[in-house]
Amino acid sequence: MRRVYLAGPPYAEEYRRRAKALVREIGWEPVDPMRRDFRGRTQGKETEIVEGDLADIESCDAVLAAFTFPDEGTAMEAWHAHALGKLVVAYTGGMPPHPWTVYVADVVSNDLEDAVHALMGRPER
Repeated sequence: MRRVYLAGPPYAEEYRRRAKALVREIGWEPVDPMRRDFRGRTQGKETEIVEGDLADIESCDAVLAAFTFPDEGTAMEAWHAHALGKLVVAYTGGMPPHPWTVYVADVVSNDLEDAVHALMGRPER
């Protein structure tokens, strides 16, 4: 089963809920880094957080990144996936995409459903 990492701001619960359901509908497994929830207690856990996220990204076929507002973690996750040659789909929710978002993303979409369906655009490696 193909897997997609759900990059996005820590408090984007609605995005994560909708993305998980849509990803499952296309037969992919969503990988949500927020299953390791460090909100409010990140200090001293930076290495654990980042290394866990990097391992998750590396284990996935693609990254779905919510760029609905600026978030450093989402940007770093998308860059890492791009550097690894993974499919990166950016969901903007109508926000104008930053030039770096356009650069690292294979697809930029305003609509979450369209973004999820774009995951099917690249064949398995």
